Amino acid sequence: MKLPPQKELFAFYIELNQKCTATRNERRKQYSMWRSFFLYGGGSELTSTTINKIYPHIDQLNSLMYSSETTRFSIDLAPAASDLNKTMVIPMMRSLNEDWHLSNTDLIFSLALQWAFVYGSMFVKMRVNNGQIEPFVVEPFDIGVLREDIHGLWRQEAFTQSYYITKSQLEYELKNIPHPRTNEILKTLTATPKPNNMESSTVMERVVTSVSNPTMIGNVNLDIGENSKYRPKVAEELIQMSELYVFDDSIQDFRIVTIAEPGVVIFDRPIESVFIKNEIPFIQVCPNPAHDFFWGYSEVDKLVPLQRMRNERMSQIQHMLNLQAHPPKFGSGFQGSIDEMADTLDSPNGLLSADMPGAKLEPMAPEVPLDLYKEIREIDAMFEEASGITNVMSGKGESGVRSQGHAANLARLGASRAKKRALVIEDQLEKVATLFLQIKQAYDKSRMRSDTGIEFIADQFTDKFIVKVDAHSNSPIFQEDQRALAFELFKAKAIDRESLIDLLDVPMKELLKQRLQKMEQAEAQAAQQKQQQEAQAASAKVSPIKGAAR
Repeated sequence: MKLPPQKELFAFYIELNQKCTATRNERRKQYSMWRSFFLYGGGSELTSTTINKIYPHIDQLNSLMYSSETTRFSIDLAPAASDLNKTMVIPMMRSLNEDWHLSNTDLIFSLALQWAFVYGSMFVKMRVNNGQIEPFVVEPFDIGVLREDIHGLWRQEAFTQSYYITKSQLEYELKNIPHPRTNEILKTLTATPKPNNMESSTVMERVVTSVSNPTMIGNVNLDIGENSKYRPKVAEELIQMSELYVFDDSIQDFRIVTIAEPGVVIFDRPIESVFIKNEIPFIQVCPNPAHDFFWGYSEVDKLVPLQRMRNERMSQIQHMLNLQAHPPKFGSGFQGSIDEMADTLDSPNGLLSADMPGAKLEPMAPEVPLDLYKEIREIDAMFEEASGITNVMSGKGESGVRSQGHAANLARLGASRAKKRALVIEDQLEKVATLFLQIKQAYDKSRMRSDTGIEFIADQFTDKFIVKVDAHSNSPIFQEDQRALAFELFKAKAIDRESLIDLLDVPMKELLKQRLQKMEQAEAQAAQQKQQQEAQAASAKVSPIKGAAR
């Protein structure tokens, strides 16, 4: 993007930031509805009979797509990499896998993936603080892009992130740089309480109008209890900020423009000065990407009609059971208060008598079907079908299964849809890990030692690499196949016992390797002693024969 002259630059940034956030309020309403269905199983129609099926379904889907504990990474080098860089790969892999877990990046990615199923997209942002990598989850309503018809954040000419900061923190950052207009900026800005990002802008947006002339009559679609559930409240007044990322043709890289509301440009810097050259600190997590819609498809959106159907059927079943427990009654020939008679009939040991001849009382209890929850089970099966989760993958039995091998084949064939999605998530996970290692190269000065005894730091490692998820270890769907493959390779003597331990990724791996080395040394010494004893025994048998020959 070609930037205008300096005198027009700040106004250009403000206008560009507004274009990137044009759909934010519209998307926020949609996100609010999906969030409500994910957490509670419904929107404003929530009742006491609502049983949330979406949350456990998404939780199970997330656990099948990504496992933070078993995920491990390998580093692939370019074919032209030097032998020196090849010796650095193993210590770099160890450092990457250790720091990945120590920085909680594994848990941050799991959290981002779970909510990406809800919203369609989530973002992981990498920040460096005093040389330490700090990952953050960024929600999609805090991100805005210039073109929503283009897939991929790296293909956008401009995008923005909104966040809130305290006035004292902003003052600290301005004085720490230092900024020449610190006092002027602080006088211009006004801190306000942070609004709830997941609520509609006004109450009038929730009014369902029935009559508008001459007097407006309607209902307010407002759940008073909902707003207090899992809603953060911040007493400190905050300043709304925006980070605008603009690709500058003159430097062939992004610029970061920091804007404070209401439209005060604070910083305008090339991204190289605060992050890494030719890299952006955001990775989009999108399990259901779309080629013509940046935000991707929401998994919850597909499940909302099924949840509503389930809610309606559960409400009807509950109503039927209530009528069965307290059936309505038809009576004739009784005198007195009907309310008192109804209370008497609904009380334990209640007695109702009538002096009128021909008086009768008949309960009108509905007939309850024998398989009352059959349709509920059918709806639950539709949930599994919508996301490609079979009974075998869920740990449930399958009719007609005759052996363990048969069940394994069913699981392998039935997991094709889930595996396809797991590979999409794996690609996004690899992008996060690659960016993680690039940040380590730029900021980590700790020393490592190769197997050949050479000491080096991460910056001395080549930048021609790709971080890959080792053996699809991110998803439990692939684990059984990988275990079977590891044992097949071991049986074929293609790998040794130490490599088998690495492939299985067992607990206390390093301790087991040390014990294995001791066992191998003991076995080698025993074999050598046995060979020496056999040689001595053979020579003892040969010596008398040689003496007799003389």
